[in-house]
Amino acid sequence: MIEGLRHLLFPEVCVVCRKLLRDGEEYICPECFGEFNPFPLSDAGGEALKRVVATHFGHQAVPEEAWCLYPYHSGGNLHDAMHALKYGGIFPLGTLFGRLLGSVIAASGRPVGFDGIVPVPLHSLKNVERTYNQAEKIAEGVSGVLGTPLLPGVVERCRYTSSQTGLTSKARSRNMAGAFRPGRRRCPDRVLLVDDVLTTGATLVSAAGALRDAGASSVAFAVVALTGKD
Repeated sequence: MIEGLRHLLFPEVCVVCRKLLRDGEEYICPECFGEFNPFPLSDAGGEALKRVVATHFGHQAVPEEAWCLYPYHSGGNLHDAMHALKYGGIFPLGTLFGRLLGSVIAASGRPVGFDGIVPVPLHSLKNVERTYNQAEKIAEGVSGVLGTPLLPGVVERCRYTSSQTGLTSKARSRNMAGAFRPGRRRCPDRVLLVDDVLTTGATLVSAAGALRDAGASSVAFAVVALTGKD
């Protein structure tokens, strides 16, 4: 957290390459941003996300709408940036990525009619451990761009789960089974569900089920990055 506090107070160095940032640059230099290789079209990331979810959970689990900024590869610059967001305490990166994601959604050319934006929640114990939820920081950025209210607490993580990293698709699904339940906050009708990285879709599919149990009629997905592993 010391590193995160240093960047929060003095955000002068790129979190990826450690080069000095110029005036107007936030946390990541343009050179490193340029190596993130975003999906070429506004719809391409969402269509790739839908294919991954369909492969692992069937077409009935595919959201009607989906957006994603980047394909994700372990060991690259994007990996370093996402690691700094999730584990390095540099939570303002989440808002930065969220603004970019919100801009892609707004520019998609389709009517965006959400009643609320819901971040995938952490379990309360993990939230204490990390002190913040990276998905909520991303959702804050999306909310700021779209002007749609941010609604944490609509769904809760009721079971402490082990990390999904390194698990097979079936193990990921078992790990997330029953992990979410409707929260105390009233669920809106049309929800945009936001997370940082999607691998098989187990987390978002499970959370979307809890949202529908809570009364949502439609749940769209939006993530920063997509790994698409088997």
